[in-house]
Amino acid sequence: MTDIMHSIYNMMGKSTYPSMRDSAPKEHVDSFFQKMDKNKDGVVTIEEFLTTCQKDENIMHSMHLFDHVI
Repeated sequence: MTDIMHSIYNMMGKSTYPSMRDSAPKEHVDSFFQKMDKNKDGVVTIEEFLTTCQKDENIMHSMHLFDHVI
């Protein structure tokens, strides 16, 4: 997940102002995993992942942006 986030930041982050900190992708992933780990056991199960994705409006909105791309 961190590698994917680094790739996204590399594609989009270079054009942001102010510039992103080098630690931003890892901080983003850490925050996302803490949000998904509902029972705080340090592991994100597929159920926790799906539940978080389905209930989070920002994630759902982001996913819907791709509806008409393909």
